[in-house]
Amino acid sequence: MDMDTQPQGQQAAVPVFQHQKPLQPDMGHNSLANFQIEKKIGRGQFSEVYRARYLLDNTSVALKKVQIFDLMDAKARQDCIKEIDLLKQLNHPNVIKYHASFIEDNELNIVLELADAGDLSRMIKMAALQSPFYGDKMNLYSLCKKIEQCDYPRFPPITTPRRNLVDMCINPDPEKRPDITYVYDMAKHMQSVTQGI
Repeated sequence: MDMDTQPQGQQAAVPVFQHQKPLQPDMGHNSLANFQIEKKIGRGQFSEVYRARYLLDNTSVALKKVQIFDLMDAKARQDCIKEIDLLKQLNHPNVIKYHASFIEDNELNIVLELADAGDLSRMIKMAALQSPFYGDKMNLYSLCKKIEQCDYPRFPPITTPRRNLVDMCINPDPEKRPDITYVYDMAKHMQSVTQGI
């Protein structure tokens, strides 16, 4: 029977992900055999980034695959190495964590913490959409002028106590702004009203 034909009445077998190489626990993050690539989540000039599962502890990571030999010139390779050296040094909760880097299948593989919320550009766009100044498409100077003059859209009338408190706090005249004790007392009062205390 031809390999491409199937007996009538039988369905094609669903392909199952199988490792081409056995797991390499002794290699940890330094072997592609220890990862299951799930989907592409980004791309750059010389690289593609995938969501992957680290099979030794079942965690999700970002796996950046860089065409370091085929596409890059010597300067680009050097810049890539500098990027890795910088990532190794960074240790901060607000910075993507570096796990490992290794060369396999003629590619540089960089294993990073997965940022589920998306990349920085997506987060900036989301913040901009929530900004009261978003629709104005203004430059930084005009934005600063609006902030300086406290020119912002008002809260809906349903939130009158909060709206009044915010209005007082962002008054352009610092002498007319309430002190922190007043703000704290008002916040406590509003909480007690909403909770029926």
